[in-house]
Formats: sequence, C-alpha cells, structure tokens
Amino acid sequence: MPGPQKARAIVLSSRPLGEADRIVRLFTRELGRADAVVKGVRKTTSRWGGRLEPFNVVDLLLHPGRSLYTVTQAQLVDVFARLRTEREGLSAAAIVCEAAAGLTPEHEPEERMFALLRNTLRELDKGISGRAVESPLVLGALLKLLYEAGYLPVLDHCAACGSGGRALGFSAARGGLVCGDCAGEAVPITPEAVEALADAVSRSLADLRERPSSPAAGEALRDVHRLYAYQTGSRLRALRIAGVG
Repeated sequence: MPGPQKARAIVLSSRPLGEADRIVRLFTRELGRADAVVKGVRKTTSRWGGRLEPFNVVDLLLHPGRSLYTVTQAQLVDVFARLRTEREGLSAAAIVCEAAAGLTPEHEPEERMFALLRNTLRELDKGISGRAVESPLVLGALLKLLYEAGYLPVLDHCAACGSGGRALGFSAARGGLVCGDCAGEAVPITPEAVEALADAVSRSLADLRERPSSPAAGEALRDVHRLYAYQTGSRLRALRIAGVG
C-alpha cells in the first residue's frame, strides 16, 4: 500500500460517520476526486476546527486505506469567508461543487477542472446579485465544467441536422440547440436564453459575475441541467433545493 500523500483539495461536501467522524468528499489537484475519513472532527474538543468545512481549499496529508483515505493533517489555504455569509452565495457554491463531483471520476487528476472550480469559488466570494439560479456566473461555471468533461452543448448550429437555422428548442438527448424542423422532444427556448448560453460560454468568470441575474439565465440553467442529468444519470440536489427541477 502506498504511503501518505500530500494534496491540495477543495472540500466539496461532507456527511457524518458514526458519532464523532465525518466523510469528506474532496476534489484534489493531485489525486482527482476522492473521499476521506476525518476522525474525531465532530467532537467538541476536535483539533480540526473549521478547516474541513465545504468549499474550503486545504492542503492535506492523506493516508490511503482500502476504500477511503484518512486525513491526518490539514492546513487552510482559502476560506471564502464572504461567501459563507450570503445565502445565494452558498447556494451557488453548492451547485457548482456538486456538479464538479458528478462530472469527475474518482482518482483521476483534472487540474484544469480543479483550477476552474477554485476560480469560480473566488468569484462567488466577491458576491453575486440576485438569485443563484438566475446568475450568469453559475450558468457559466456549469457550462465550463461540462466543457472540461467533454459535454459542452452545441450552440452554434442545430445539434440534430447541423443547419444554421434559428434555434427554437434545447434537446438534452441531441446535445444542444435544435431548429424548428428538428424540435421533436426538445424543450422550447427563448431567444434571450439562447443569448444567455452564448454569453456564458464566451465570457470569463469575472465578466459573468458582473452581469445581473436574469430570468433568461435561469431558463438557460434549467436547460443545461437537463443536459447534465442526461449525461450523468443524476440531477443536482442543490438545484432541487433551490427550486429548479
């Protein structure tokens, strides 16, 4: 069995284990996505403090086990304190972290996706206006994560026939926008949502954070979520909690 390994990680989520421990889901730069046990973290005398809370960036020492790592050391790198004081910021962080977890296999390093997720959390920590589910930044982050996973939707022509006709629908099964002739099972889409999708792909995360939340971005996010669910076989719980099916 290999020895202890150092890794920089984003804490994606956590869940209780027994009376005193937790299992944390990590997205590490060096080891890819991995789950690890943190022993004694739920005790009132825990030495861990808040270092292993979701959305923190931490430097870890991980000991491999049969199925899980065990965290033996943790040093904070980024806390994103403002994000934690704003409900919509927390909602947005939960959405993008859950999406990253669903799009990455275990134990396969994805340095570009790690950097993308960390940069998204940095932008969210600067504050977003309006609802997370109508935020161009959240829409853009999800689209860029899909791109890194190889699932970016087709937006510049009909995903079914390849024509450059006007997009009238979004089809998760076809992989993007479709024209009127190919609409079939596609969900109707407004021109404003088509524009929101194009903006979200072409603009940087910093630019998207500056753009106001809008119903068009919310409509586009619902369509992108359908594509995510089609490709991964699961829906984002964080979006369901926020009221997006």
